Amino acid sequence: MISAKPLPPFVAGMLVCLGWLAWSAALSVSQGRGPQFSGHRYGPTTPSGYYVRVEPRAVTMAHTQRPQLTVAVENATGQLVEDVLVTFTPSEGTFTTSSSRTRGGTVVGTFVAAPGSDSPRTAFLVAAVEDVEVTIFIDIVPAVFGR
Repeated sequence: MISAKPLPPFVAGMLVCLGWLAWSAALSVSQGRGPQFSGHRYGPTTPSGYYVRVEPRAVTMAHTQRPQLTVAVENATGQLVEDVLVTFTPSEGTFTTSSSRTRGGTVVGTFVAAPGSDSPRTAFLVAAVEDVEVTIFIDIVPAVFGR
């Protein structure tokens, strides 16, 4: 006999979110569009007239986590733009990307907090495209084990 336990709420919520993300991605591909970025559009840049979007705009993380951040560069009509230089300046730690130029209109990177301190603090990362800078705030909190 197989006995089934109900899923914990956070697991059920995570499965629903993953299903929604998969459905959204499939829908956008079937409609011939790439990923659609939400949130505030910063710009236009000078001289090229690009617009910049950043996801997420703020992050809360344990000092041992490595969150991914995405910068998208669009033209005035909202189309993603290839081969645009994006520079990153972290206030602490490191931010690594596979390329500093957009591929598919985006640059994705991973933030790693500076080692040595488990005290709560706020770091930031500045993403710049031409003359437009966007600041991403990163709240770093102590990791909690064995509640």
